[in-house]
Amino acid sequence: MLNVFKMDIRRMLRSKAFYICLIFMNLVTGTMILFDIVPSFASIMGISSDGAADMMGNMMGIGLAFMIIGILSALHICGDFSSGFAKNTFTRHANPMRYFGGKLLSLTVTGVIMLIIYMLVSALLLAICGSSMALPGGVGGLLVFLIEKVFVLFAFTALVLLACLTTRKSIVGITVAAVVAMGVLPMILAIAGDYLGVSLISDIGKYTISGLSGQAALVFNGSAFAIILIGSLIWAGLSAVLGNRAIKLKDV
Repeated sequence: MLNVFKMDIRRMLRSKAFYICLIFMNLVTGTMILFDIVPSFASIMGISSDGAADMMGNMMGIGLAFMIIGILSALHICGDFSSGFAKNTFTRHANPMRYFGGKLLSLTVTGVIMLIIYMLVSALLLAICGSSMALPGGVGGLLVFLIEKVFVLFAFTALVLLACLTTRKSIVGITVAAVVAMGVLPMILAIAGDYLGVSLISDIGKYTISGLSGQAALVFNGSAFAIILIGSLIWAGLSAVLGNRAIKLKDV
């Protein structure tokens, strides 16, 4: 698994697509900061002034970052099969779980690098523009928030990896990434729950990957922290099991 990770992380960090996506996500958010569309660091992180999840801020801020990371991941995964990299990898590493694990680890690390750079660039641009950089939970709250997002990113990447391994089509992986990053499923469940008057339907959305991401906040909350970590690990574990089966059932 570590050998796959080492090979793959070098390929990712040397690819033009990585830097194009990194520049694009920061350029888009930077433009929105300059035009005061996202007025504060909290709003870029998808959190409103009262600490609740901010749907619009998430879609234009960190949700956009997740979507671009997901698109990059999907293109990279499916590119393995068209380039022959996956076939060569499976020849050397017969256990498909090693491929899945190494791939998941490299994509997560790459995504974390992009996410940290995104947050730093956003903070710098906000400071230059004189916008709000208030951190209600202090630096500690910010670090916990980052840890929560890293676990969500781990689950998010595992799901995109599963979609690509199952279909071998980048468009499917990109679609899954966009739907999850934009919080489409929790939104639909919330609307259905309100319409039917059944709160349980709305509550289910909180435990989707999008819903777990929406629970992350800049102020530490022990119960939310535990739910995000455990929920993310469960989603990643399920994706790994199904991904392992998909590799075995499909020819490389």
